[in-house]
Formats: sequence, C-alpha cells, structure tokens
Amino acid sequence: MHTLRGAVFSLRNVLVREGQVDNNTALETVKLIKYLISVGVQPVLVSNSTWTMVETNEPFNEYFSRLVGQDLPYYQGGRDMEYKQYAAAMQHVLGSHGWVPQEVVYIGNTQEDIQAASNGGLLFLNAKWHEANSPFGFEFSSPKDIAKFVDCCCLTPRDWFWGVERDGLRVYTIAPLGEFSRAYPEAAIYSTDAKNAAKFGVGDLRFWGLLMAARMHLSGIGAEASYVAPYPGHKTTSTKADLLQAVQIASGSLRARYLQDFILRHRDAPKSQALRNQSQNPSVVSQLSTIRLRNDPLKTGVIGGRYKSRPNIRGKTLLIVDDICTQGHSLEAGRAFAEAAGANVVCVCWLKTPGANDYHEIFDLHPSVKRPFSSYTPQKLQSRTHSNSGNVINANAASEVASAFSKFGIWDWPQEL
Repeated sequence: MHTLRGAVFSLRNVLVREGQVDNNTALETVKLIKYLISVGVQPVLVSNSTWTMVETNEPFNEYFSRLVGQDLPYYQGGRDMEYKQYAAAMQHVLGSHGWVPQEVVYIGNTQEDIQAASNGGLLFLNAKWHEANSPFGFEFSSPKDIAKFVDCCCLTPRDWFWGVERDGLRVYTIAPLGEFSRAYPEAAIYSTDAKNAAKFGVGDLRFWGLLMAARMHLSGIGAEASYVAPYPGHKTTSTKADLLQAVQIASGSLRARYLQDFILRHRDAPKSQALRNQSQNPSVVSQLSTIRLRNDPLKTGVIGGRYKSRPNIRGKTLLIVDDICTQGHSLEAGRAFAEAAGANVVCVCWLKTPGANDYHEIFDLHPSVKRPFSSYTPQKLQSRTHSNSGNVINANAASEVASAFSKFGIWDWPQEL
C-alpha cells in the first residue's frame, strides 16, 4: 500500500474564484494546505494561466505561499510543463518530487482538471466550494471536507487487513467483520454500520465509499484495472447497493470502465446464512450455477446505454468488488467466469468474516467454464484453503478503521491550525 505524499491543487475555482479571492474560503484552504504539510503531504500548485493579484501585482502563487508561510511548488502549463491536461504535465510534476501516481491526489474543478487527473493516473477530488462545473469525481463541499477524507480514509488504515497473493489468486479486504468478535473487539465500533451501508444503504455511505476509493488508489489496484464489476446480490431482482456508487466514481476517476451488471444473476441463489440455519453448508456450487457474464452490460459515463458487443476483457485486469467475504464463494465464482473470458482478476471487499471462515479457492473445476456468457453447472470441483489467521496483512486494521470511522462524523481541524 502506498502512502499519500502529494496533493496537486488547481488554482482556478479551487484556490481562487474566477476574477476574485473569497477571503473566508481562502483562509480555510490555507488551513487545508497547512494540515497537509503537517501530516507529510506536499501541496503543489498548477495552472494553465498566469494569475496576478490586481492591487499588488504579485503573482498569485507567491501571495498564497505567503498566506501559508511556506513556499509552495508551482508549475504553469506552457511554461514549466506541458499544459496540465496532457499526461506529460503530471508526469513532470510527479517526477520533480520523486512521486508515483498512487501517492498523489488531484484537487480540481474544471474539465481540464478532470483530464489532468485522469491522464496523470491521479485520484480526482472535485472541489465544489466555488462552482459546480463537473459531475465527475468525488465531490467535496469545503476544504475541511478534503482534510477529513485525507485523515480518515487515506492516512488510515495503513494496509489491507487480509489478503492472498498466490498463483494468480489476488483477493483483499479492508477490515474484519466483528460485531461480537473476541479477536477483534474494536470491530464492533464499525461493523454494524458497514453491514447496513453495504446491504441496506443506511450506514455511513460516504465514509465506506471514500475508504474503498482510497484503498483502490493507494494500493495501485485502481491503476491496474481496466474494468470494474460488482458482484450481484442473491436474487435476480437485487438492485445495486448505493455504496457501489463510490466504486463507480473511483473507477471513472482512475480510467477503469465500470460494468454495472457484467456479472449477471440469472437464477436466485440461497443466502449462506439461510443455509446454515437449515444445517446445510454453503457451497460455491450455488454461486457458479446461478451467475454468468452479460454480453451487453450497462455503460457508465456521459454516453451510457448498453454495450452493443461484449467488452473485450481478454488480457485485461478486471476488479471484482463485493461487500463481505466469508469463505470466498461469491468472489471465486466471479473469478472463474471472468478468467474463462480471458481476464486477469483482482477481488476486493470491505469486510472479511474472521474465525473459522477460511477462504476456499477453486483450483480444479470440471467441466471447466468454456462459455462464460452462458449458464453453467459444475459436476466436480476441488478447492484449497487459505486460512484467515495465516493471511492477515495488517493486524491493526480493526483499531485503525474503528478510529477513522469514529472520527469521520465529528472531524474538526487540529487545534494547532
């Protein structure tokens, strides 16, 4: 997992409104920049135009540096670098500081800013405190809102809670699910809210959505993925969780295409808990036999509509996103179909059920999935187990996420600012 090291600020409609400086907002933006510096994140200013203070004829970047009390690196398009919307511009900025894209966010407002972030591989944060110029990216109503995102979603947790990287299997989860866990008592602070957000759309959707977006970006997985697909609910009539809107936004910001219904539930599947209540063991078979890939998934973005021909995922990385991973049956079913279509697959979830719920990887399937866009029923399969305890990456994830979740709703500027 990368550490956030840089924040690129556009001048227009972020630090200065067209033709004027709003003193109140400017003071709060100064707070944001001072806060970023205090936590080790270097602010950088970029613009395609020359901005000058009318009364003093002072360059705006020098004026703003004086407000902050520290010289801020400044790059002007067409002078110090290519115009900011071109990939070479952000490459120049990142190269000047020794950064990689996964260590940097871009704070902007205009269409040129969206292009700059996208072409540079940076997560786009849509600053809307002056104007609402674009529907793209995560929207932030104030500089304080961005500071809260950085503190609660970027700086913590330090890494994925649990994950496996072995022989082509790549699966990661953010935090343990533990409403009543002895091993992770801190998880009780956030687990119920996370479940409600994922299942019913009534938890703190913004926190959980931004947390996943930050994990996608800082881990580098978002940059790898050409496509992102959510795993469907148990019923053919299940609607997409509101929480997945954040994954869709992050996908667009990071240039991956979000395939809303690419993994299609063609027949209802029993819920794992319902099977356990009937003294039956959940199995990946109930997932494999009730999903397939869809030929014409919904497009996202301005054009919309459905694909007229299948998305070409062969040789590309597909990110499969689910809410809670217990034994991995859903993720493994989705992975089997996507790999049969030629994709490289990475799986991510918000929560991992701990305890005896080890991950069961499919490694031998008969017959193999030869027609992933059609329904399929396995006759025989073998799996291998990846233990919960043996694949913990960050043992402090529960306490880190609990702290971030608790702070998110009541966050305020540090007193020293």
